Parts: sequence; C-alpha cells; structure tokens
Amino acid sequence: MQARFMIENPDSLEATMKITMTLKEWTELRDQLSEVWPSSILSQHITNLLSQGRKVFYSKVDDER
Repeated sequence: MQARFMIENPDSLEATMKITMTLKEWTELRDQLSEVWPSSILSQHITNLLSQGRKVFYSKVDDER
C-alpha cells in the first residue's frame, strides 16, 4: 500500500511557536509591534499575558516584603 500526504493550502495551516523571554523583553517586543494586523493582535495577546504574569508573580514579591 502506498499513501501520499499533500498539503493543498499551506497558508491555512496552523503553527505553534514557543518563545521564552523575560517580562522586560516581552514588554519591549510588545512596544515595538505596529498597530497593523496581525502584529496588533500579537501585541494584544502579549499585553494580556504580561498582565496575567504580573498579577501572579509581582503580587508574590509584594507579599514577601
């Protein structure tokens, strides 16, 4: 038996990337992104993730003081 896998519309494939940076680096990247789609969507997601991270980690630092 033979089978062949063909991608007919590669632009519609989804891809996932894992990027590890400091919160400072994420903030700098977010600030560099333009207000044009799709980078503006990425900027919004980075803002949301930074907010979540700061709520979790920065509140712990404040509690320890």
